[in-house]
Amino acid sequence: MRLGEIAHIVGQSTHERSPRGADPLSETLRDEADNLMLLCAQGHTEIDAKATQDVFTVTWLRGLKQEHEDRIKHVTGMSPSRATTVVRMMGPVHGKAVELSRQTAASAVTARHRFPLFLESYSRHGVEIDLRHTPGEEGTASGDPLSAGAASRSYYRQAAQVIDEVIRHQLRPGVERGSVQHVSVFGFARLPLLVYLGSRLDDTVPTDVYQRHRSEQSWVWPTETGPGTEFAVRADGGELVGGEAVVILNVSGRITPHEVPTELAALRCYEISPANAATCPDILRQHASLRHLEDTLRDFLARLETEAKTLRRVHVLPAIPMSAAVALGRVHHPQVHPQLVIYERLAGSYVPTLEVGQTTS
Repeated sequence: MRLGEIAHIVGQSTHERSPRGADPLSETLRDEADNLMLLCAQGHTEIDAKATQDVFTVTWLRGLKQEHEDRIKHVTGMSPSRATTVVRMMGPVHGKAVELSRQTAASAVTARHRFPLFLESYSRHGVEIDLRHTPGEEGTASGDPLSAGAASRSYYRQAAQVIDEVIRHQLRPGVERGSVQHVSVFGFARLPLLVYLGSRLDDTVPTDVYQRHRSEQSWVWPTETGPGTEFAVRADGGELVGGEAVVILNVSGRITPHEVPTELAALRCYEISPANAATCPDILRQHASLRHLEDTLRDFLARLETEAKTLRRVHVLPAIPMSAAVALGRVHHPQVHPQLVIYERLAGSYVPTLEVGQTTS
């Protein structure tokens, strides 16, 4: 069943009833490919309607054709090694979610010279983790920290089960078969769940993590023009006592010392913050900045492994972008590193919500 129709940019003849036929293009060139477009019947009728001639001009249609052809040449020019399996996780944050469609993800990975691999076994949508219908997120908005904390832990347990199911039944079989050679991760959800998602991804598969940029309202990483923001680790200087410590991630915002829960005040505290910039919501505007932060987190955990062998648990207070939360989960090795207890600011206080990894004896 043929659905496409051949449409002329400059009308086939110079007759007054031929759409855009008055253009000076030679009649001998009007049936050449450069002057033709493949459209659906409705689109063909729309561009040729007399009432739309001042909208669908020759210049506009030629620009549309050129843009489409450039995109197709770009995508089809990539080798099979540039394929990537898209993992999208969507969940509400304070009752709100953002647009994260398959097309949005495809545009972002194409901009990084990869093409999205939507396998039939993934329902042609890649790997999709939809937390928007998981009950309980609204309960985290309670005005009482204890009630909000209890509600969040219940919500997180259910959401973690959803993540586990999708990873176990969709992504992992593809990795084991060898059909998943590269992964692109898009996540919009509460920070503890993004850390958990990162911890469930296979660290042996090359992975790109994408960030939603507030200024452009886009998931496309901007073209890099500099070295990016670097990060540093600072310890409070106290001795490490017992098997627990605190790490404050002051990256996109700042958590002050008086905001640290009183029950953690006596523990040794580490702070990770920008080394050559101020904290701000769009601090990971460049992909290089995310790589620097990931390297800092990996070095920090390696440092704990060598310097604090008795450490069993690290309490994490994060003020970080969502992509950084995924990166934190990815660099954490549950068999090597201390368990992470991820806190979240609820009802004006930081409360523990989700644990990543197992405690060591």
